Amino acid sequence: MQSISRKAPAGISEKCLDQELWAILDRHARLSASIQALQTKVPATSEARHILAIKILEEQFLRKHLIDIRPSTNHGAQSKLIYLSLMLAKTRTSMNESTVARVMRSVERFL
Repeated sequence: MQSISRKAPAGISEKCLDQELWAILDRHARLSASIQALQTKVPATSEARHILAIKILEEQFLRKHLIDIRPSTNHGAQSKLIYLSLMLAKTRTSMNESTVARVMRSVERFL
């Protein structure tokens, strides 16, 4: 069986190819930590509840984008799958069958 090379073109690092993925992972992780911190302090004011609601909506948007983004490298695909696995373990949640299918389609070229 012949292996397929997935190296970045000369002069382009693998990290650059997945720049959007890394930005989403970073933003999602920071936002999730911020939400968790806000939730541990019961929001006392309507302004605090409003800020929390906005952050939750942004997290949901980023999560949907993260599920569908197609990594450009094997390293990016592995990182995405690991991040999603850790997120599900930490939040003690799961994905429905159609969401799992979307994730797998997004990384299928690296499987």
